[in-house]
Amino acid sequence: MRTLLRRLRKNWRKVVHWVIVGAALGYLVYLVPGLAKQVDEATRPLDHLHWWWVVAAVVSGLLALALYGELHRQLLLVGGARVPARTVQGINFAENAISNTVPVVGGAGALAYAIDQLRRRGVDAPLASWSVLLAGVLATLTLVVLGAAGLGVGGRLPLWLGLALAGLVGLGSVGAWKVLTHPAALRRGMRPVVWVGRRLPGGCGDCRQAWAEHAEKVVARVADRIALLRPSLPRWLLAIFLAALTWVFDFSTLAFSVAAVGSSAPWNVLWVGFLLVQGSIALQILPGGLGLAATSLLAVLLSAGIADPSATASVLIYRSISWLGLSLLGWVIYGTWIHAAPTHLHRHAVELSRA
Repeated sequence: MRTLLRRLRKNWRKVVHWVIVGAALGYLVYLVPGLAKQVDEATRPLDHLHWWWVVAAVVSGLLALALYGELHRQLLLVGGARVPARTVQGINFAENAISNTVPVVGGAGALAYAIDQLRRRGVDAPLASWSVLLAGVLATLTLVVLGAAGLGVGGRLPLWLGLALAGLVGLGSVGAWKVLTHPAALRRGMRPVVWVGRRLPGGCGDCRQAWAEHAEKVVARVADRIALLRPSLPRWLLAIFLAALTWVFDFSTLAFSVAAVGSSAPWNVLWVGFLLVQGSIALQILPGGLGLAATSLLAVLLSAGIADPSATASVLIYRSISWLGLSLLGWVIYGTWIHAAPTHLHRHAVELSRA
């Protein structure tokens, strides 16, 4: 018994990881009866699937997530971190799985996981945190701009209003970046982060003590590091292009899923359904927008005149690819990396080593 307890204490991180994997997979298995019911309701359309459209939808969904991973890698390059593309993609797929399937804390847990994995591979904490957070913010703002412009061009909003909203968000983002990356603003913003960080349980007690005794030095050091992370104009354009392309391929997955059952709908109608799905996911009420996303998309497809069985089948295919399939793939990667990922070698805070 004592031997078992010693082994558990020694390998507690791996035990926790496997518990998380088991819980996530159990949650996905729990959803199977509901998905089976949807399959039963969509039996007739699924009997006549156009499989080339299904394959196109799968490829498009994979490309959408992979492009987001490449966006993340490009931001890491700004800080000089040359993490292999394969590694960044693995972190990206696992992060997506955590965010889309873990209830309540999935979003925060996914960010923490990605930052931890990058630190294990030698990326310093400020750059790891900056790249993970900025990738998410940039992708979200790009979707808002594309969403407003698409609603205007598609006639769901007055054209002038849609373009004006898109331009306002774009210009506002540029202005916010200029303000938030000013050295004085960075230092003010880092103070509450350092205050919270030195009070979090776990981790290195010596480092927390150093943060408490040299708080202003820590704030200055981290703020100065982040201030150096200024992408060039070509890098910004590439990052925005990758973020936009991510959403284009994700939307294509939906369009291909509708075509797979032999149905069609105007692109502007599908765009409304797509935005409702992304909004449901962003709300984080349930993991991956479970229930709310599918219901919203189904209502839009039915309003476009698609028959109920075909609309249900389209939603089932799209969600099976973009949510369930990619989540399962991410959890496989997560489980593989429990043993394969490098051990994180803790580096004490600079202020502690100086002291």
